[in-house]
Amino acid sequence: MPLYIIYIISYERLIWLVDILFKRCTIIDGTGRAQYKSDIAVKNGKIMLVNKRITREQVSPKIVIDIEGKVICPGFVDTHTHSDMILLYDRQHVSGLSQGVTTEIIGQDGLSYAPLSEKNLCEYSKYLRGLNGIFPVPLDFNSVKQYREKLNNQVAINTAYLFPHCAVRLETVGFKDTPLVGANLDKAKDILKQGMIEGAKGLSTGLSYFPGAFSDTNELVELCKVIVEYNGVYATHLRTVYRGKPFDGVAEAIEIARRSGVKLHFSHYKTGPATLGHPDEIMKKIYRAVSDGIDISLELYPYPYGSSFAAMFLPYWANDGGFDAIMQHLSDKKTKKLIADHIDRENLLEDGIICNLINNTQYIGMKFSEVAALRNQTKGQFICDLLYEEQLAFSFYEVPPKDLDKIEYIFISDLLGLLDNDYYMVGSDAIFAGDNPHPRTYGSFTKLLRICRERGVKLEKIINRMTGLPCKRFNIKKRGIVKEGYFADLVVFDPQTVTDTSTPSFSRNLSRGIEYVVVNGKFALYNSGVTGIFAGRSL
Repeated sequence: MPLYIIYIISYERLIWLVDILFKRCTIIDGTGRAQYKSDIAVKNGKIMLVNKRITREQVSPKIVIDIEGKVICPGFVDTHTHSDMILLYDRQHVSGLSQGVTTEIIGQDGLSYAPLSEKNLCEYSKYLRGLNGIFPVPLDFNSVKQYREKLNNQVAINTAYLFPHCAVRLETVGFKDTPLVGANLDKAKDILKQGMIEGAKGLSTGLSYFPGAFSDTNELVELCKVIVEYNGVYATHLRTVYRGKPFDGVAEAIEIARRSGVKLHFSHYKTGPATLGHPDEIMKKIYRAVSDGIDISLELYPYPYGSSFAAMFLPYWANDGGFDAIMQHLSDKKTKKLIADHIDRENLLEDGIICNLINNTQYIGMKFSEVAALRNQTKGQFICDLLYEEQLAFSFYEVPPKDLDKIEYIFISDLLGLLDNDYYMVGSDAIFAGDNPHPRTYGSFTKLLRICRERGVKLEKIINRMTGLPCKRFNIKKRGIVKEGYFADLVVFDPQTVTDTSTPSFSRNLSRGIEYVVVNGKFALYNSGVTGIFAGRSL
């Protein structure tokens, strides 16, 4: 009989070398359960121990931080942001870190850069100038894998990528008002499959933007069948108009999910001027679909006014042919008048504030109405002129309502009610281009934390909506929960002082009260200051 020698080592007496020890924590763990007190030890990028009292007899830490009175929770997941390009040159990403964001889901609204051929990448980047600006980085990637590699361990935050609908259209039928059917649809499915194999988390559409808006429902059903094979999510910016006519985008999205079996996610879905104070109005079809077994999630940001890029004002026919065709239309007196008349007639936006221009910077921060009056033009006329002069690098956000305090009070009540649904989460819809971006870019998550304090809302539920829930929904494994063995994406903040400071007048003001941000076990924010450590991974 073989002889076995058994060594018994007391767990309490075993000394572990760890990287960080957080002492006297108030933990909100991301599951929605009640907060509790404990210590947390981090080693090799993961949460190693969560014990009520971790002693020096147990661990030998490189860094010890006593955070008594502060909250520690999983890093926030921004489920909708347009940082696709800015992360390649502003790798520190202080706008997100100062809000406690450790992961961003990009590739949104069908508007991104991979996978595209060299020619299509160059051309489509011109169309997206209003969204992402003109950027000082080389376009030296063509596949989802290559693009994701450029973000892996190269930026301060984690990223997850949605396959942009624009790519399958550009790589098959081009920037044209052409049905995606037959051999082209088969090719599109193959392209989409490869993108999912290379790490995409699902498919995104922006059905107000082009060329995605040229698509029909059948095309989207067929593409979503591919997503189902890889357990992905279909995230959609709804269309409200199709070929110039009103359209029920909610019904279409639900039909796509019903016919394909895909998991459906609604982008920036919240009450607006017509539904303010009546969130059940916007949820009727959602509740019915959920009761019918459709797998649905949604997200919102905490502002009652939005933002976009000015190419959205162009009628659908003006987009047929892409950037060069648009420039031709805007340079032709006859077609420019047709476009300007369309903008004035449709009145898609009562008024806006200009965020980004390259050649007419004197107008940044001004309202559309002010610029139109100054130039003695209609809104449509000056938008057409600036789109042409700026080569589409023109973005804006809506003018906040006149009675903002009153409207925002009702809007926030709507928002909190919507977040009661256990399939609702948070996404900033941040657009970074320009000197004067929408305040949501710098304040969405900390504003929600402030709202909780001001309205006496318990943090556990809201933090779940910003951490554990989105990680589960987008299949981001071992993140979003404070748990032993999970990746150490952590945020420490003072619940009594945490707040946004970004306003329409000072939209680039950083948030306050976020003291430490840990990404994959490394400090990205330390004592509220950025560290220059780029530990973010492409998930």
